[in-house]
Amino acid sequence: MKKNVCALLVACSLNIMAFAQHNSQSWGDLGNGKFRNQILPADYCDPDVLRMGKDYYLISSTFQFSPGIVIMHSNDLVNWTTIGSVVKNLPLELKDNRFDYTVMDHYSKGIYAPSLKYHHKQFWVYFTTYNKGGIYVATASKITGPWKVELMKDKNGKELFGLNWDDPCPLWDDDGKNYLLASHPGSNWYPILFQLSADGKQLLDGEVEKMAAEKIGTIGTGTHIYPKATWGEGNKIFKKDGYYYLFHNECFGKDYDRRAVMIRSKNIYGTHADGKAGSPGNPGKYDVSPQGTSTYVMVQPDSTGGRFDQGSIIDDPTGKKWYFLTHQGGGTNNGRPISLLPVKWIDGWPMAGNDYNHDGIGEPVWELPMPVVGGKKSFPQGSDEFNHPQLHPQWMWNYQPRSDKWSLSERKGFLRLYAFKPLPNNYNPFFKAGNTIGQRYVKSDSVTATIKMEISGMENGQEAGLAHYNGGSDYASIGIIQNEKGRFLKFTENWKINLGIAINSNTIWLKSIVNNKGINQYYYSINGVDFIPFGPTYTLKWGGYRGDNIGMYSFNNQNESGFVDIDWFHYQF
Repeated sequence: MKKNVCALLVACSLNIMAFAQHNSQSWGDLGNGKFRNQILPADYCDPDVLRMGKDYYLISSTFQFSPGIVIMHSNDLVNWTTIGSVVKNLPLELKDNRFDYTVMDHYSKGIYAPSLKYHHKQFWVYFTTYNKGGIYVATASKITGPWKVELMKDKNGKELFGLNWDDPCPLWDDDGKNYLLASHPGSNWYPILFQLSADGKQLLDGEVEKMAAEKIGTIGTGTHIYPKATWGEGNKIFKKDGYYYLFHNECFGKDYDRRAVMIRSKNIYGTHADGKAGSPGNPGKYDVSPQGTSTYVMVQPDSTGGRFDQGSIIDDPTGKKWYFLTHQGGGTNNGRPISLLPVKWIDGWPMAGNDYNHDGIGEPVWELPMPVVGGKKSFPQGSDEFNHPQLHPQWMWNYQPRSDKWSLSERKGFLRLYAFKPLPNNYNPFFKAGNTIGQRYVKSDSVTATIKMEISGMENGQEAGLAHYNGGSDYASIGIIQNEKGRFLKFTENWKINLGIAINSNTIWLKSIVNNKGINQYYYSINGVDFIPFGPTYTLKWGGYRGDNIGMYSFNNQNESGFVDIDWFHYQF
């Protein structure tokens, strides 16, 4: 642990204080030639960005959600639209049935921190599925796919599965050599560099049996490129002006607070004291930064202690402006949202934000000029009338859905959700119920989600409605439950249940309103005009490494029968 980096929590200037005291509804493109962080106040954690000419593409972790690895597009780094995903069928393409609705065994696990590159006229995504999962490579000639997903192989041709690795990033070097950087969570959680085959699909110095061992630091697989790093993840590696730059997170202080850090060298394995270049298995040291250490801290936390620790450094088409697109780590009710900070290159080192207090480390910046002026405002989440033959890519299923239990075509203009029995669960059925579908919660001064749901197709034992839920530990829902006595309004918060009035109509409107403190109140209506609050308030929570989601569910504890038709989902923030 670095003991000489003790100035990270210095007193903040008024500029930094403004970052913590902002009006949460004033974010993103302000429409006046400026933008305000956070640009994406929703859980787009572990982002990586690729620029192709004037187009930017962003991918993000999706854990157990389906489809896997969301893809977004922007022309200005602030306004984003969802355009697709990398992994369509998680159990099949990943060769891992834990993502299936029949198993549902990957809460707080799954797809972690992918990297996006373009090489040899192909898009490449490298990613892992943490917790005894695999290291994968996905390729496509177009960013929207179709994508071919493959398990990578070790030097003996064995598939890299059954591992606890995360956050891989490739580098194709000028001399024709290729590399893959990754981390092994645990007691030796620091960046490890592998040699990569010409086709980008095989590690030339990694063995699956050794990589699966717990004491990775002693078994000689790959090269421990920076063994001083502690709890290092979020790896990115790139080359600029003759230097190799390795970006990752590193923990500091007694609270193990993560910081975005950089190391660099003119040799990818560092340099020894005698000036000779490092080599595989025998790395040298990295350059001493202007901060006096070999680890260069890019940006301070904000005044609330919120950290900017994982993301991607990207330039504009001119190569003159640089940015750090980063999530705000730590985890809140909207997960790990995205901010965009300017980057200045100082003596060959990238400083994110502005150095207001002149300590050589950047501080966050709240309001900035738009990278590109005059673009169209957009956001990757939003309302849906379900009028299209295909589901919009903004939606996420909780695990791989059962394809015969939902439809957009059986009743045009509606999303039909059939009910089937959840998997056994002593806690509650919600997190073991298949075909729950939702979107990320977008934090703002006031957030409203409303659905119109037709319930004439419900059967005894069925429950359906609107829910807030995180990554597997907390949820609260408002819905309709049907039994032999009729249909009734129901509020549930984890194991707490409130039953309400009988519902005799075939149509119900359900609404969630969340204030700027993350406190939700549910409402119902039988005419779509007059909404009545029902159930206690619920405070949105972070859990399973995910922020809150808002969506629809339908399951039946007794039989595989019944359905509801969702006419529309309206999302205001």
